[in-house]
Amino acid sequence: MEIALHNTHPDINLEEETVTELVRKVSRDLSLKMASCTVICTDDTLISDLHNTYFNDPDTTDVITFDLGEDAVEGEIYVCVDQAARQAKEFGVSTPNEIRRLIIHGLLHLAGYDDREEADRREMKELENRLYGQTPSW
Repeated sequence: MEIALHNTHPDINLEEETVTELVRKVSRDLSLKMASCTVICTDDTLISDLHNTYFNDPDTTDVITFDLGEDAVEGEIYVCVDQAARQAKEFGVSTPNEIRRLIIHGLLHLAGYDDREEADRREMKELENRLYGQTPSW
């Protein structure tokens, strides 16, 4: 599995090895057939543009996930560092740990989980919390 980190945000400094370990562990736990995964740390402007272009919603969001693969998952996980920082403050965690949660959330989407309906959202959140608790803090 090929894993890459692209950080275009000046306010966060994540180690590629740490992100790689997280993606490998969670993918393995989910039995996710992953060919590649790119995690992109970005800002409100880019995530809002993506959200508007692909989901017809101009508001910012915390994470957007795309699967570009056909036979295996070729994922792109866009994490909004600005939104992660706001959520981290609200939830009383560090920004890197909120980003860790958002990467896990993105991997769940790549594994086929959806959070549009309330029951699905609850199921996904329970699994996200379990996986979050099983990975090292950043």
